[in-house]
Amino acid sequence: MKSLRFRVLALIAGFGVVTAALLAGILYSSVRSYYVDITYEKAIRFAERVLENHPDLWDTFEQNPPGFGARLREFNLYSPNIGLYLVDNDGRVLASAGEGRLFWSNYRVDLQPLKAALAAGNDDPVEGDDPDGEGKRCLVAARPVHAGGQQMGWLYVVPMSGEGKNYVPDLMRSYAMRTGITVSLMTIALGVLLTITIIAVLTRPLIGLTRMVERVRASGFTEEVCSASVPNCDRFDEIGRLGRTFRDTFERLRLEMHRVKETDAKRREMVASVSHDLRTPLTALIGQLETIRMKAGTLGVDAQQELFGRAMNNAQHLKRLTDALAELARLDSPDFEPHPEPIAIGELADDVVQRFTARASEAGLSLELVYPDGLPLTRVDAGLIERALANLLDNALRITPAGGRVVVRVARDTDGSVRLEVTDTGPGVPVEDQPRVFERFYQASRHREQRGSAGLGLAIVKRVAELHGGRVGLKSQPGLGATFYIDLPQGA
Repeated sequence: MKSLRFRVLALIAGFGVVTAALLAGILYSSVRSYYVDITYEKAIRFAERVLENHPDLWDTFEQNPPGFGARLREFNLYSPNIGLYLVDNDGRVLASAGEGRLFWSNYRVDLQPLKAALAAGNDDPVEGDDPDGEGKRCLVAARPVHAGGQQMGWLYVVPMSGEGKNYVPDLMRSYAMRTGITVSLMTIALGVLLTITIIAVLTRPLIGLTRMVERVRASGFTEEVCSASVPNCDRFDEIGRLGRTFRDTFERLRLEMHRVKETDAKRREMVASVSHDLRTPLTALIGQLETIRMKAGTLGVDAQQELFGRAMNNAQHLKRLTDALAELARLDSPDFEPHPEPIAIGELADDVVQRFTARASEAGLSLELVYPDGLPLTRVDAGLIERALANLLDNALRITPAGGRVVVRVARDTDGSVRLEVTDTGPGVPVEDQPRVFERFYQASRHREQRGSAGLGLAIVKRVAELHGGRVGLKSQPGLGATFYIDLPQGA
């Protein structure tokens, strides 16, 4: 019963059986009604013929009542299956073409149905009392018998000897019913064959799709199986649309599985990198604090201050790393969305530069901001762009040696896009490291790592650009500095 094909087949077969039974019942009822009408019509015509040919029928009865039965049997020679009776106006049986009954002395035939039918003038079959069976009902026909201008009684006719089972002749009970049963069985057979054909046509493509889906599921949505041809995609009906939907769904699932695997690999890599990056400053911090605790009485003030300074640097490095991780996790959240608004991008860059001016002066660096007049407002999330620009400036100031120069530029292309650039005169980025500088936890050079880089600042810059539909890039020659930039598309 779990098979759709079996369920539909059982439903149609049951419907065919019910239909065949109804057809047989209708056929039986129709044929029976037809033969009842024919039989009743013959009985009426028989009674009318007898009375027409023998208008002195009542006088003949009065002349010899005991022998009148023989007379009725003469009328009945050519219709032996018809019961013929002479009944008076009260319903008492006076004579019969058959054998007499002992109960006739006290028996009265109910003539009211016959009188009502005669008065109404219709020829519908009438059911009345059977003179040969006390209390039995059967098909009857009757015509009044007159003598001397008065109705003296009734010529009472019972077709088929009054037996209800003989209402339907042998022809109906054999040939007609066999025909009806044959037609019904043929109807069922044809219905089942048609159903099987329809089900096969409808379910064959569904079976193909089911097998394909099971194969894809068993393979774990691998690229080889998902990219295989999905059956029935070239059809233009519901099956074709279903096949195309499956194909698009599996392609989307394959891409999502690939994305999930990549994300999981990056997550594992990030966890390993975080563990490594946290372990180094934590180990140093613990060692420094342990040294201070154990040798507090023997260390001089300068040595204690040096150890405290190193511990503070490690603690600040840990804080920068945890802050960067929290910020990156926030930007990577599926629920996070930037909130762009029209801002003056040049003034935003000026605010960021002003925050780093004092730090640049202390490091002996030159910090400049260059942007043209008349820059139109740009729709960006001011907080995110400020954070990204600050990360680029922090990296530039940290790697540029004293006496160097850092320049921040804001430019607008002819297509309306905006570029933010941070150029330094530091050591630059090695060529082999340039494709990976925006990866998480990747330090481009050893001296960057030594200066406290967490390897997340540029990853945050890249994520901010992606959230605005933009991109990041790097132009650098080793020993000649580097230029990091953010391109924000028109309408960002």
